Amino acid sequence: MASDKKNRTFDYKDIEELQVFMTAQGHIHPAKRTGLSGREQRRLKRAIKYARLMSLIPYVS
Repeated sequence: MASDKKNRTFDYKDIEELQVFMTAQGHIHPAKRTGLSGREQRRLKRAIKYARLMSLIPYVS
């Protein structure tokens, strides 16, 4: 199971999954709270930023 978690990817089109890692105001939760590794946190950040760029999620609520 650890290998599945290590290779976790985030899809910018999966808005429901991305919003789990965001506050109501639109901030990204820190890695300490989400339990993600540094690599996973960077992948999450890129996916959220790209979703914002594509106007799938707002920059602020």
